[in-house]
Amino acid sequence: MKTMDFKKLHSIFIEESQERLAELESGLLQLERTPDDKELLNTIFRAAHTIKGSSGTLGLKDISKFTHNMEEILDLMREGRLSPHKEIINTLLDSTDLIKEMVESVASDTVFDFTRCNSLVERMEEIRAGDRQVIPIIDQDIKGLKTTPASSELRTFRIIFIPPQDLFKRGIDPAIILDDLKKIGTVANINADTNNIPPLKDFNPENLYLKWDICFKTDKDEEEIRKVFEFVEDGSKIKIIPASSTQKDMPLIGKMLVEEGVVSPKDIEEALRAQKKLGEILVEQGKATPLQIEKVLKKQEGIKSESFKSSVSSTIRVDLEKLDRLINIVGEMVIINSMFQQLVSDKQETAGDAKITVEQLNAIFSQLTRVSKDIQENTMSLRMLPVGDVFRRFDRLVRELSVSENKKIQLVMSGEETELDKGVLEKITDPLVHLIRNSIDHGIEAPKERLLKGKTETAIIHLTAYQLGNSVYIDVEDDGRGLNKEKILEKAVSRGIINGNKELTDEEIYNLIFLPGFSTADRVTDVSGRGVGMDVVKRNIESLNGSVFIRTRHDAGTTISIKLPLTLAIIDGITVLIGNETFVVPMASVVESIRPRKEDVQTIAEKEEVVNVRGEFIPLIRLYETMNIMPGKKEPWDGIVVIVGTENGKYCLMADEILGQQQVVIKNLGRAMPKVSSVAGGTILGNGMVALVLDVHGVVEKGIK
Repeated sequence: MKTMDFKKLHSIFIEESQERLAELESGLLQLERTPDDKELLNTIFRAAHTIKGSSGTLGLKDISKFTHNMEEILDLMREGRLSPHKEIINTLLDSTDLIKEMVESVASDTVFDFTRCNSLVERMEEIRAGDRQVIPIIDQDIKGLKTTPASSELRTFRIIFIPPQDLFKRGIDPAIILDDLKKIGTVANINADTNNIPPLKDFNPENLYLKWDICFKTDKDEEEIRKVFEFVEDGSKIKIIPASSTQKDMPLIGKMLVEEGVVSPKDIEEALRAQKKLGEILVEQGKATPLQIEKVLKKQEGIKSESFKSSVSSTIRVDLEKLDRLINIVGEMVIINSMFQQLVSDKQETAGDAKITVEQLNAIFSQLTRVSKDIQENTMSLRMLPVGDVFRRFDRLVRELSVSENKKIQLVMSGEETELDKGVLEKITDPLVHLIRNSIDHGIEAPKERLLKGKTETAIIHLTAYQLGNSVYIDVEDDGRGLNKEKILEKAVSRGIINGNKELTDEEIYNLIFLPGFSTADRVTDVSGRGVGMDVVKRNIESLNGSVFIRTRHDAGTTISIKLPLTLAIIDGITVLIGNETFVVPMASVVESIRPRKEDVQTIAEKEEVVNVRGEFIPLIRLYETMNIMPGKKEPWDGIVVIVGTENGKYCLMADEILGQQQVVIKNLGRAMPKVSSVAGGTILGNGMVALVLDVHGVVEKGIK
């Protein structure tokens, strides 16, 4: 019998689960806004059901069992017996987070500590049983699980009952024991282990092959529970474990603090009894510093999100239509190959000196060129994914930050269908997180302040994506207070970043917020204020050959636009020669190329050179000076000028000559070359020579200094 490839099955499970988890999360957030959407509820239920089913099929029983709890709650909602109250949505979102970690542990082949699920399972059981008083209970006797009134001293026990195989022969029915248990408490959950049931040919109906794992709630103590089992104790294995008093229920942050030796398990238990955020309590009690808590929280966040992010980066789901189109083009390639073989064969069979003509070769080469370009374009399109995949993650972020900051904020998204290269898409998440966090923390006013200004109580953050030419723009726009120009200037002068007498344009002032460590915040919060977020935004976007722009108006809001290349892999470019070196200027930035007359090149204020192009004076940048190499031609009227367009206007880049135009594959220069702002990467040209690809934005910045 062929061995089952579990690694491959796990890979399929991981990919499918990640998609279903994304559906779950976005669906739950939407359900909170549209609680009557039955179809949406069905979609969420199907997502949970699929994860439960596929994990169970692969023997991942703990994941299946945990997801079953979510499914039960969703089913009660579908039956109209529970409403999607905020408390329930919170519980289901927390459960979704935990399943993400479980799936990641499968992906990374590590062991997940399922005891971490206990508190969430308990919350879900309470929801199903109607014990959580904050939830509007539609049916007080949901599924018969609620059999005893809630008690302030109610305790939860885990009972593992392994009876002897001859229990039936002794005239004892285990069902009676379970009935007796219900007389002193509530059986919240029960699982029968059937692993010991033998094949049918070995099965003896007089033997008992089952064992039980029971979650039991009662106000009785362990001794009272054990009395229920006193008639079956002989030959049985019975474990009664108080589920709420052991360290296994300790939150992850608590375990990590204990592991790092910051606090003891007893400190954690005492803190948990206070029913506050664990970190706050430990700081108040002087048992941990805010810095230690922050450090562990960051590590915890990393465990929750970064590892999951890495697991989603290795695969890509391809639109079937794109794949069919690629296969059709490959079919054309096969036909061209056959045509060429036939041509060669015909000539070999022809007597005399008949040869393949240039016209015949050109005809085949022309078709080959067209098909090669189609294959390239279609292959690249396979890497293009809609930005909506990233946008949907921010729904949750805005929801949670709104609560923590006591602000009312609505996130409006548009252009989710805009596509970006997968490589670019993966790297824009962090910058967008920083922008949204800054907007919520600094830009958007508190509800009372907004009302005083005549604004609506609920602020709006627009997240918009659109394509212009070979670039994609992502705008993060809020209707908050806008940037405070005077405050930015004051801070920059006080820190010695700029001279107080220096006159700056509005744009230059606003761009100061991108400096490392620069912040105008009066206080540092756990959301922002340390001056590292915007620095990260600019650095990450520029590493993608992108750029960032700010538009802001006092009390009207701020828009931060990110401009990104469609793809990082292949670009069209113009090859230019400077001295003995060849450079590539990305075609997306090129407006035109000219050889100016000597009288059209002028100097302004004895330092800045400009070129008069049909009455428009465009700054001149001599590339040989910027790149610090010996040129073949020193004057623009002897060489050539490539005019490029940037967000700040046009610039003339002077080179010796233009060699041609071609598509190039951009390669990272790695550690072989230090980071140079004017160089985007390297490439190998058609003649085998290596050339540097210019970063137009960096060239302009360096050239105009």
